[in-house]
Amino acid sequence: MLVIDVFTCYGVAGAGSLVGMGLISQIRTDQNRVRGALDLYRWAFCCLSALLWVVLSPDDWRPLVTQVAVGFAAAGVTLLAWAFRQLNGRRTPPRLGWALTAVAAVVLWGMAAFGSDTAYVQAIAWVFAVVSLAMAVDQGWLILRSPRIQRSELSLLIVAAVFALIWAITLAHVMSEAGGPYPAHWLHAPDWLLPITALGFAILPLSVAAVVFAIINQRLNQQLRNRALSDDLTGALSRRGLRELGERMLSMQAHQPTSVAVLMMDVDHFKAVNDGHGHQVGDDVLRQITQLTRERLRDDALLARYGGEEFTVLLPVRSHLEASAVAERLRQMLALTPCETRGGPVSITVSIGVAFHRTDGTLEDALARADACLYEAKQAGRNRVVTARPEA
Repeated sequence: MLVIDVFTCYGVAGAGSLVGMGLISQIRTDQNRVRGALDLYRWAFCCLSALLWVVLSPDDWRPLVTQVAVGFAAAGVTLLAWAFRQLNGRRTPPRLGWALTAVAAVVLWGMAAFGSDTAYVQAIAWVFAVVSLAMAVDQGWLILRSPRIQRSELSLLIVAAVFALIWAITLAHVMSEAGGPYPAHWLHAPDWLLPITALGFAILPLSVAAVVFAIINQRLNQQLRNRALSDDLTGALSRRGLRELGERMLSMQAHQPTSVAVLMMDVDHFKAVNDGHGHQVGDDVLRQITQLTRERLRDDALLARYGGEEFTVLLPVRSHLEASAVAERLRQMLALTPCETRGGPVSITVSIGVAFHRTDGTLEDALARADACLYEAKQAGRNRVVTARPEA
């Protein structure tokens, strides 16, 4: 049987967390959602670096330091799960995220201080099993919904799934073999799994940091390519960029079990904004709409300024209902979120037309049908979504 010192693995995990923090700190982006995820990753690695204290502490302090560090590690893994969601575009209310992070740590510290050894070991297994399973399920859900599976995202799923499997087996072992004595490092796993569990702890921070770095770098490179075909005012794609990248998306989707929805979105009564507040405020409104819309769309969507105050979204979807739901969420979000401008908040609404690309049609055909639905929405009173019939 392979003999691995668990305390050394704790130290490697702590040192790897510091390296991972430095690696993540090198990433620069202007996307608020990605910046938020990076902040969470940095906090996660900061918490996980507490494991380094275990090997640096004197022998007589090591049991107490280990219990403190394991609590921080639980908080760090919880933050990793939250960061996964943030990076994947799934929102977690900050209060809930921080509350769950605090609960993970406080439960382990409380069990260490006031519970029995058996209760403490079971608490460790439960916390890490539940959090790691949540990470794996969340990443797996992203893969299932994504029309194209990126290698880096699949790698992140594998890391999360392996970690979840390890802790699921550990939990089953702990619950079936209650009773001490327990090892000083508190990893009460089966003998054959203990080296794997320890190594999992050791390589988790660097594995996550490397894969996340690859994912974000890939997305930023795609963003740079898109900017070459972008609108100067808003940063959204220009009409030329929409046609070039849109045709590429359609050709790729021809081999996928998904369709492409085309959303045509027009700002209601935009002339009144320009007349009442000035064209600079109007420009601010267009920029704010672009930012808000981009933050609510998945990374595989295309957002373009089609002309004036009209925007177009190309979105791979698995059903027509999904496209209508996305359009309705965008409409509600923009109606409820005043645009921050140099002249103060400006409230706006939008009308949206939704159509779908046919495999035997062109992008221009789909744009024309979406524009017809947009015209119908405006004629019906604005601030609404009109969707073309699936057979249209």
